[in-house]
Amino acid sequence: MRLVAAAVLGPVLLAGSALAGNAVILTDAPWTQAPSFADVAAVYTPEARARDKGGRVMLSCVFGAEGRLHHCDVVSQSPNGYAAMARALAPLFLGPLQLPKGKTIAGARAQIVFKFSPDMFDAPTVSGPEWLMLPTAASFQAAFPETASQAGVLKAKAVMNCTVTATGGLSACETVSEDPAGFGFGQATLPLAPAFKLKLWGADGRPVIGGRVRVPIRYELEQAAVPAAPKP
Repeated sequence: MRLVAAAVLGPVLLAGSALAGNAVILTDAPWTQAPSFADVAAVYTPEARARDKGGRVMLSCVFGAEGRLHHCDVVSQSPNGYAAMARALAPLFLGPLQLPKGKTIAGARAQIVFKFSPDMFDAPTVSGPEWLMLPTAASFQAAFPETASQAGVLKAKAVMNCTVTATGGLSACETVSEDPAGFGFGQATLPLAPAFKLKLWGADGRPVIGGRVRVPIRYELEQAAVPAAPKP
């Protein structure tokens, strides 16, 4: 029996940019370094923690030729009192040295959202992961347990829970659930973890590095069509 595999986890998202006059503004820069949950915790002031409500800040910063951020302006903050924390994190970002068409990054601007919430440190969690890399369909097919295919199982789900590394990879992965159970889908999925990679800063303004992320995977296999027997 020949099986054709497909796995659905989510789209690969690309960086966005815009033009403001003659300046390029990256709204979703492809960061190679970004602040971690631990970095955000380190700048979170006692006064902000005491408010127990959190806040949101948007900065507009200028890229230097080395990809670091300088001269950050506050676009918005709500409530007041959180901009200094965002500014303290800005130097920890590292962007590309060149724009997509080969022009230097120097002088371009990055627009970054920061969301601060005291409860984000109790159990650092990536709530909206954005994937840069995913395993190939062939990798999923190779991971599909032989016992399941022999039993005629064509669809399955498995969920991993992993820690995000400084490069956006996954480590310390554990199986959270598998359906159907008893065929080893959870254990078979764990070796796929090195093929995943996340963006280093969340679109929701929260850190990613050092957080735990749930990775839901759906296996969908279709039995290959069998040619009809010729009529006598």
